[in-house]
This record gives sequence, structure tokens and C-alpha cells, in this order.
Amino acid sequence: MTDFERIVRTFNGAGIECLIVGGLAATIHGSARLTQDVDLVYARSRANVGRIVAALRPHSPYPRGAPPGLPFEWSEATIERGSTSR
Repeated sequence: MTDFERIVRTFNGAGIECLIVGGLAATIHGSARLTQDVDLVYARSRANVGRIVAALRPHSPYPRGAPPGLPFEWSEATIERGSTSR
């Protein structure tokens, strides 16, 4: 099960500028439906992206659905070049 509180505390503790959206936001506002993920929209300033990289680095982020062993660098440049679509 997703540890929602830990995720929110990690982002809040790092001073990351973001908004909770999606299913978790709906649950916070009273929806009975619970999702198993957290959707966040974040400010794309260099300083904020740096905070995201630093806060998540200990968790070894890796692209969802990517094959094991795919070369992947968790960095500010990776986020800045990333797509905002799926």
C-alpha cells in the first residue's frame, strides 16, 4: 500500500512547491474512492526541481514500466527534459 503520509511529508519537508491532484485530492475532499498513487503537479523552477531531485534521490527513482537495467540518471537535467505527457 502506498504510504501517502510519507510522500506528502517528504515533499513538504523538502520545501517542494507542488499541488496534490487526482484521486488522493478527491479522497482528501471526501470521495469514497481510494487510489493507490499520488499525483503531484510541481513548479518547474530550477530551485524547485533541485529540491525534488534531492528529496527523492534516496528512494532511487526509476521510470515506471521501464525494463530493468535501462540506463537512467536521476538528475535535474532528466526532469527538465522530461515529458509532461504519458
